[in-house]
Amino acid sequence: MNDEVHIASLVVRHRPDAGPRLEAWVGKCPALEIAGRDGACSILLYEGSGTRELMELIEDCQATPGVVSVNLIYHHAEPRDALEQPASPLEHSGASDGLAS
Repeated sequence: MNDEVHIASLVVRHRPDAGPRLEAWVGKCPALEIAGRDGACSILLYEGSGTRELMELIEDCQATPGVVSVNLIYHHAEPRDALEQPASPLEHSGASDGLAS
């Protein structure tokens, strides 16, 4: 069993008239959501179970009529149990950050 959560962002270039078709396709994919859209460019966010699922979604997206290209911009995998733990506060290293006090 895969015990990781994969988080990724995709930039999808498409014909402007393909936007509604892309939105309908994303609506059928529980691991995807549209983070933004501007004319012929959409940003998709993925949160799912693994690389294989992500790659299959990219291939399916590329096959959507009107989609010109799909680019993986960011991909990160994290153990599921690490995401369920509270985040620890960042400690200041003491190095100068260039800000005046």
